[in-house]
Amino acid sequence: MRPSARPLFLAALLLAGCTNEPAPRYALGTSETGVFRSANAGKPIPLTQIKGMDERQLTATFGKPRLDRRDAATRTLRYASDACTLFVYLTNDRAQFADALDPQMRPLPPDACAGSVAAQKRDIG
Repeated sequence: MRPSARPLFLAALLLAGCTNEPAPRYALGTSETGVFRSANAGKPIPLTQIKGMDERQLTATFGKPRLDRRDAATRTLRYASDACTLFVYLTNDRAQFADALDPQMRPLPPDACAGSVAAQKRDIG
């Protein structure tokens, strides 16, 4: 390569990677609010009522969880209804927090989801 062509070649290499397209955005969640639709919505259960429940109370209210996962000091229980998935997080064997997602993984108010899970609870095998 001629010495006079080197700067042009380097400039072409640098510009080859430039585009006007934005970089893809990745996220685990979305800012879009979920949609709650249930054939049996039940009565909403406020988060303040869920907080402090032990495993026996959670089972009596929501049935057997579909998932029971332990991560260090936190235990996560997952429940489901036709409208949503409810996650209840326990530490020291007491519920500390709950959140809910609609079938498209968008956030929902946990109280509406908890009501539908309780209304549709089933004991799984």
